Amino acid sequence: MPSERIYCWEALDVSHPLFHAAERLYENTQHPDERIPWGWIARSVKGRTQWRPGTWGKHLVLAADGLAPDVEGVAGADWKPEPDEHAVSDRLAGFAYGVHLPDFGGYVCYVGVDDRFRRRGVGTRLFEQCFKLFAADAHSADEPLPCVVWESRKPAAGDGDAAWKLWDARVNLFERVGGLWLDGIELQTPNYAESDGPPVPLQLFVKPVEQREYDTPSLIGLAAGLLERVYKTAPGDPLYDRTVTPHGPPRLRPATDAARRKKRAAV
Repeated sequence: MPSERIYCWEALDVSHPLFHAAERLYENTQHPDERIPWGWIARSVKGRTQWRPGTWGKHLVLAADGLAPDVEGVAGADWKPEPDEHAVSDRLAGFAYGVHLPDFGGYVCYVGVDDRFRRRGVGTRLFEQCFKLFAADAHSADEPLPCVVWESRKPAAGDGDAAWKLWDARVNLFERVGGLWLDGIELQTPNYAESDGPPVPLQLFVKPVEQREYDTPSLIGLAAGLLERVYKTAPGDPLYDRTVTPHGPPRLRPATDAARRKKRAAV
């Protein structure tokens, strides 16, 4: 029987069955155009013990059903050791991967929840655990955590109902964790599946933490800073220039405003 308790912790052991289960869930939940090679994330986990304040703080967070995170895969009061590695892996409820960027803020890169564990608050727990880790990284370097940002790909106008329902569920989650939609700016990011493929357009969401007020220059600066720090683009790059040219006055709005599907014009 599934447990009612979800454990959530930072992964530090790449040999653990749950780490391998996270790789499978990553590939099943993230669009190929948007995901980096899993090997990059594995290197981040391996290097976590070498982290020092003031450098990028990379975190892989796992959530599992009734399973405390000890390296042997045991410990929860409501769970007993499983002899079968697959039985342990099946308890993975979700994962999140994020980075604290010094002098910028937190960045939640990827979040995935197994379909079997939806409607149990797993996504909320993963986001909140990332927020705590980013705050610890920032404060250990004696700097503030201005905000946390993340992106998500909005369905195209011609996409079906399933895609829009998934998008609506995402923005509802973003609102629950305190995220605001940065309306007026569409982030243009590299295509990881095809180096010469079209750019990937993403909506940007912001959770203000220690910086509460944002004007037009600071909102454009958030998008530009993410492109420069994470995607290694700069002024003159078409992706950069298209992003920092707003298609409307940039402003922070409730995350669920992004869910409003435009009605088709009458003919």
